[in-house]
Amino acid sequence: MNMLVLWLQNAARWFAQLLHPRRCALCRAALPVGARAMICARCAPRLRSDYRNTHALSVPGADGADAPLLYTGEAAAALKRYKFYRETSLCRWFSAQAAACLAAHHADWRPELITYVPLGAGRRWKRGFNQSEAVAREVGKQSGLPVRATLRKRPMQGKQSHRSAQERQRAAKGVFCPITQNPAKGKRVILIDDVVTTGATAADAVRALREAGASAVFVLAVTRTPLYRKK
Repeated sequence: MNMLVLWLQNAARWFAQLLHPRRCALCRAALPVGARAMICARCAPRLRSDYRNTHALSVPGADGADAPLLYTGEAAAALKRYKFYRETSLCRWFSAQAAACLAAHHADWRPELITYVPLGAGRRWKRGFNQSEAVAREVGKQSGLPVRATLRKRPMQGKQSHRSAQERQRAAKGVFCPITQNPAKGKRVILIDDVVTTGATAADAVRALREAGASAVFVLAVTRTPLYRKK
């Protein structure tokens, strides 16, 4: 009986997708029935960067850092759609890229906990979600690692995206602080961020995690700017 119910559920899902196909989050082309990815086979290659050309990311204070994608072209456009227009179907794809980067190139790092760069209360209310937290929770599901909040953000005037590199460095100092009874204490922590530009925001989050007692911190960003392209 259970097998019959399962078969009927799968058949209903298949017919629903046939009548109302899911669409690529970028080009809106219909996805094949049963496809799990939210990005079509045509768009996906344009989002990926050549890992060998982008390898090596440095965040002050971190024990390591990496990102699978360059924040340029299609990848930048996709991240903006996810971040500012709540195209949340992209979250699973971005998370898969981050998890694959970690597994393929940093398998010996042995993390014990995943956390994320927090948003201020006002920014989170305006967006309706924290894009880095959503990616962190998906990476946690894929890796089997626990995901915990560890930091809070102090109020900061203005947006980092509107600042020069030097202004970002100055403004980001001391903006994060650890929460009480911090789960990062004594742990090897993966810190998830959506994009690393100058590294100022990630570096201050790393500092706060050190203050919380984290034994090691690895920054795993979804994207990085070409500033970090290996020469």
